[in-house]
Amino acid sequence: MNKVIYFTDINQLPKAITHFNIQEFANKKIPLKLHMGEKNNQYFPRSTEVQHAIDVLKNHHAQPFLYDTTVAYSGLRHNKNTYKELAETHGFSQQATGCPIIIDDTGQDIHIQGRQYTVADQLIQATHIFAWSHVKGHVATGMGGAIKNFGMGGVTKETKLDMHHKSRPLFHKDNCTYCNICAESCPFEALTVSNESWNKNNKACFGCGVCVDVCPYKALSNIDANLQYLIACAAFACVKDKKVIYLNDVNRIARNCDCDPSAGPLIAPDIGYLLGDDPVAIDQASLDLIYKNQPDLFKEKLHINPEKQITYGEQIGLGSSTYELITI
Repeated sequence: MNKVIYFTDINQLPKAITHFNIQEFANKKIPLKLHMGEKNNQYFPRSTEVQHAIDVLKNHHAQPFLYDTTVAYSGLRHNKNTYKELAETHGFSQQATGCPIIIDDTGQDIHIQGRQYTVADQLIQATHIFAWSHVKGHVATGMGGAIKNFGMGGVTKETKLDMHHKSRPLFHKDNCTYCNICAESCPFEALTVSNESWNKNNKACFGCGVCVDVCPYKALSNIDANLQYLIACAAFACVKDKKVIYLNDVNRIARNCDCDPSAGPLIAPDIGYLLGDDPVAIDQASLDLIYKNQPDLFKEKLHINPEKQITYGEQIGLGSSTYELITI
């Protein structure tokens, strides 16, 4: 059974990491995969806390570098150079952290479940990875954690756009009763239904799949597949055959993603940190701890079931949702 280590003080990370074979990371270049913050967002990982992971890796003779990929939407993180400049304002500079910062925007194709995902170059080259994933809500997937850190954050912007496109709704006119349930449920207000007319605003649609799920008449389907399924597959493409240690930062749990400049409000109290070597197990454990006092919180706030990515991840062999929680 997968071990997931739970602790509330980041100073306990050196003890937590001894539960895993950290010796294997020695003398290797290690991407420390994380989100280094969107402009005006308040909740992304704290550089002072990430420093603990850098120090632990160095103390075990690894050679870490802070790592992320460019994003598909416009802004400072769309470009490698401006993302690095933004990261520096958030405390993620080589001078401040003592290790290099690398932003990728090219990759190589990996095939998972019959689909192609372009995985970023540094992940392709790595044999060992450390992931720092901030757990929070997400308007298109319900939750962002370890699976999404790689499934969207480990691939090129072209693959990011492709996944959002392939998960958009496809309209089946003969089945539609124009009941308007899909439009009322859309978190992006991308659908308009009236008098036997159904319209989709592609610029507004994120492909979250809520409309497909709620339609009682099967008048909608994904163009290819559910977004959370595609993200789970992309995550598998990024970490397949690699040794990865995952840290989930379950604090500052905002309603929306770290990519959102106005991601608030906070919707749950701080939980602490989880450490494991299975992305499915660690995301399940994160959800379980959040839901312990606030059942179905993300589904209630965002109307999207985040457990789909966990279920899909288990189905395709990314990991297992069964775990043993060890508190230190």
